[in-house]
Amino acid sequence: MKIFYYIFLILAFTSCQTQNSIPKEVSEYLTETINLLEQKSVNRNEIDWNEFRIDIFQKARDAKNIQDTYPTISYAVSKLNDSHSYFKPVTETEADSENKPLPMLSDEVIPEDIGYIRIPFCIGTESDNDVYIAKIREKIEAQSNKELKGWILDLRGNFGGNMWPMLLSIEPLIGNGTLGYFADADNKYRAWKLIEGKAYIDDQLIIETNIHFKKDLSNAFLAVLTDGQTASSGEAIVVAFKFRENSKSFGKPTFGVSTGCISHELSDGSTINLAETLFAERKKTKYGSSIIPDFEVEEDQTLKAGIEWIYKMNK
Repeated sequence: MKIFYYIFLILAFTSCQTQNSIPKEVSEYLTETINLLEQKSVNRNEIDWNEFRIDIFQKARDAKNIQDTYPTISYAVSKLNDSHSYFKPVTETEADSENKPLPMLSDEVIPEDIGYIRIPFCIGTESDNDVYIAKIREKIEAQSNKELKGWILDLRGNFGGNMWPMLLSIEPLIGNGTLGYFADADNKYRAWKLIEGKAYIDDQLIIETNIHFKKDLSNAFLAVLTDGQTASSGEAIVVAFKFRENSKSFGKPTFGVSTGCISHELSDGSTINLAETLFAERKKTKYGSSIIPDFEVEEDQTLKAGIEWIYKMNK
């Protein structure tokens, strides 16, 4: 034990020397960042923060200014091991992001006696969110006038974005009440709720719509389709359908970042999108990694499996 104690003292002494040898603004910036991660990370209770600080300051020992620390900050965020958090330097412009084209998702052709709703990723302004909700609710309403045996909810390719317009758009199919939770590192749970066109975290109103839907489809047979690109907020929707009556999921395991992120701006204008909670379903089982479907099938058989299950349930 003494050997380990002396090793720790040496490392701590080396760290102090490193902190004293780098510019004050660099030291303060690293401290600011590490404090944020220690206070907010969903994995904060699994990390030795003394060792973490020593490691980060050693990595940044040659930094002459804040910008020189950016590779080290990215490294620090990766050490959280949540697979979801990321660092965006202030030097990364919007043009850099816009160079990455978003994938195009198209609807499937299915039998006329089955409803089909694709839930795509949701990225945009408040106005964009309103359009998103309206389009999906219009599709649900148009198909609900038919005699349907069930519904397909297609989440394949949904890599995330804003979960709240997604949830609110499918309120007719998922119903009202508590649909899931955010669970933090201290096992504190905050509920996701839908109540008559309004979405809440606990009692805090997040988003609402004035598009009302008269039919209650929350007990209809419903097959949820997932694949390896169903991620982040897309995974939140998968979690929300857990324990919904007459629902089953089909396809491949999801991407594996079923965690809630919050964006934090650092003192230089850079941001850290930080995973602070795990998604949990209605019975408070926590996720955080890939969500395994009820029926795991090959990708080219996913839609077929969902349709066959709906027909089977109607016999």
